[in-house]
Amino acid sequence: MFNLPTAYLIVGLMYLVMPTVAWVVLSGLRSRAALLWCGGSALFGMGVVLLGLRAHIAEWAAYPLANGLMLLANLVRVQALHHELPQQPWPTQWLAGLGIAFVLGYEYLRLGLDNEMLRFLWTSSTLAASFFYISWLCGRIGQREHSHSAYWVAGAYLVVGSTVVLRSVTVGTGFSQPNALFGGWDSLLNVSSSLISSVVGSMGFIGIFLERARHSDMTAVAERAKQEENIRLSAQIAQLDRQRCLGQMSASLGHELNQPLTAILLNAQMAQHGLAHQRLDTPQLQELLRDIETHTQRAGQIIEHIRSFIRPVPVQNKPIELGPLVHDVKQLLACEARNAEVVFTFALPAAPVWVQGDGLQLSQIVLNVYRNAIQAMRDAPQPRQIMVTLAQQTNWVLLRICDTGPGFGPEALAQVCQPFFTTKADGLGLGLSISRAIAQRHGGTLEVYNHLQGGAQVELKLQAQN
Repeated sequence: MFNLPTAYLIVGLMYLVMPTVAWVVLSGLRSRAALLWCGGSALFGMGVVLLGLRAHIAEWAAYPLANGLMLLANLVRVQALHHELPQQPWPTQWLAGLGIAFVLGYEYLRLGLDNEMLRFLWTSSTLAASFFYISWLCGRIGQREHSHSAYWVAGAYLVVGSTVVLRSVTVGTGFSQPNALFGGWDSLLNVSSSLISSVVGSMGFIGIFLERARHSDMTAVAERAKQEENIRLSAQIAQLDRQRCLGQMSASLGHELNQPLTAILLNAQMAQHGLAHQRLDTPQLQELLRDIETHTQRAGQIIEHIRSFIRPVPVQNKPIELGPLVHDVKQLLACEARNAEVVFTFALPAAPVWVQGDGLQLSQIVLNVYRNAIQAMRDAPQPRQIMVTLAQQTNWVLLRICDTGPGFGPEALAQVCQPFFTTKADGLGLGLSISRAIAQRHGGTLEVYNHLQGGAQVELKLQAQN
């Protein structure tokens, strides 16, 4: 035979055990919402246990305390859900006021009017309203986070609230007794739904956090993949920009390469002619061979610089000495600078200045700035100078490149590093944009100003490598 007090004791114990399990699982998150939810469920379990022990305990514990604990439990769980939603939790005074109002109303109906029917309907309607509100809040969480677990919890409490309403209807219409321990089919349905909610509520709340963690991990993976793809595409764009720059510099580079090759040819011809007519002694021949070796090394350096800018290579993060780098890039533009009558001046510290990064990408920044300066000064009056200064300031390295050109107008200065903005008729507007992106990937900055004495000023700031 179905024993309702025993069933209430089982449900109460389940409401004590399941929140404990949930708290053990979620305690590492240090979540206030999890603490309130598990604490509220445990309070509800205490109230249900007192309800099951009604025949063996004092009236004040079996009636007002038991019902007050169940309502307080639901209010605490409502607070837990408020913490999971973008809205302010209810003030503690509100919770205390609602709890006191419920208990006073219950006691007035129990002791003042001594009306068991009204007392039962008062308790049932209040609990049903709180169950429905919990269900609605869980539904909002489910909709907001696309959480299946939240929808399961919402469904469980919707069922519990519906069974409480159904029992109130059966009692109100005379088909059942207002005694909570009356063993009718409606009471059995109410107990069964409460048992299900004790399991689904706790496990579902765990599921909300697990789904959130999984979603967070998936978002992090997607963001990481997006960043890697952006880096890959940025590297490809930078590579194309280097190739485009060298394509535009091909005539100058050809002329620059032609000089050591011509010198090699002349020295070789002189050596061949001298040997044929026996007019070369050993010291003269050695001098010619040293010249050939020197010019061969120079030609090899030019070719290696061109190859390093053209070929795609993996990003290499290693210590880079900036002093030699700014000089090496200048050599690539030596012919172009001579044709434009531009003179480089360098103010570099005696001690080496090191940064951590990719030498090829940092060279691309310097190349873009140098070329922009040379092109800006083609029609400028003399002197045409590019002044390069390098300084280390505690943990930062500052590379400043100034020219004596016309500088930037206010509108151009505001957009100079924006993609596809250019003041040149044949420009793409990507050089400085790519250069700034490279600087930012190296943890630095690239800023463009107008120099106080005229001309443009570009400052590259990077973290120093000790």
